[in-house]
Amino acid sequence: AWNPSDETLRLIATCELDPPADRMAVFYDLLNRMNDLCWAGGFTWWEEEKLLVFRYGLVLAGDQVAAPEQIDTMIRAAMLSFDRFYPAVQLAVHGGKGAKDAMEVAIAEAYGRA
Repeated sequence: AWNPSDETLRLIATCELDPPADRMAVFYDLLNRMNDLCWAGGFTWWEEEKLLVFRYGLVLAGDQVAAPEQIDTMIRAAMLSFDRFYPAVQLAVHGGKGAKDAMEVAIAEAYGRA
């Protein structure tokens, strides 16, 4: 979506989620931890819609135009962020793990080749 007033191209990617009420504090803690590791874009929770949302804003002030590579980077950031953090969300929301423990899945890096 383009917002001409602040000259920002915004990408919004969503994922339906229905966390139990008793897990919301853990979920919000997890969101903060996830966002600490996001360099481009970030997550938010839209309660009414029950959506986990990744937002990325590209400022194009001064009549700049987004290059195809920039748009590709925005889309890739959203996909990679969901791929990276969705398992942690599931562990925290439905698996009974705390936010810190759930993040262990998200920050684990695979090394080598299969």
